[in-house]
Amino acid sequence: MQTEEDRRLVDARRRASADCERWLGMLRRLREQFPENEVDNFSVHLAMGSHDGCYSGSLYLPKATGEHRHAIELRVSFLVPYYIVYGSRLVDDLEGIESQKSLRATPPRAVTIFVHDTAYILPAWVGKLIKLIKPELVEPPSMEDKPTRQVISFELSPDEQPYAAGIAQEIEATWGYERMPPEVGNVVVPDVATNLRRLGEARLYDCLFSDAW
Repeated sequence: MQTEEDRRLVDARRRASADCERWLGMLRRLREQFPENEVDNFSVHLAMGSHDGCYSGSLYLPKATGEHRHAIELRVSFLVPYYIVYGSRLVDDLEGIESQKSLRATPPRAVTIFVHDTAYILPAWVGKLIKLIKPELVEPPSMEDKPTRQVISFELSPDEQPYAAGIAQEIEATWGYERMPPEVGNVVVPDVATNLRRLGEARLYDCLFSDAW
């Protein structure tokens, strides 16, 4: 059952979507200011009234070794006059990779054999025999889907700071908002639940910006 608070939040999202010219204009200026960096808008879903209490965007930075993604994330709340800027990296989850390797080191009970466009799942001992005769039919183990984890930091690295400063300047010039410090944003709101946070887990960040961290 949707509460009155839920309805007001849905209405606020739809109004933010309809009145997004300042947001889109600011993203255009960021692209002009940082022409070598891709800038993405993640707020198109607001028109449906679902998720988030903020405008969301990313400015992508060069990836270091072992990184799959490196970005400066920007969030501008339309519920309160605050914004946040932080670094985000998607890196290999080394513990997850080792766990995955350990599982794959265990002898399989079955193997998949491909004959033309048809796959057959057969006992492992049969697979061994087929591999001796027709090794091209046996599906090799895959490591394509490596486990990853997101690393978020409000303590920006030297290579992130110039971009974050430019973003903050644009936000403040456009809206006149203040940057919410982590010691405030991380305060837990005990009697509130969000889409992805249960009672006792939701922080101010989750309530006023986004709980998709």
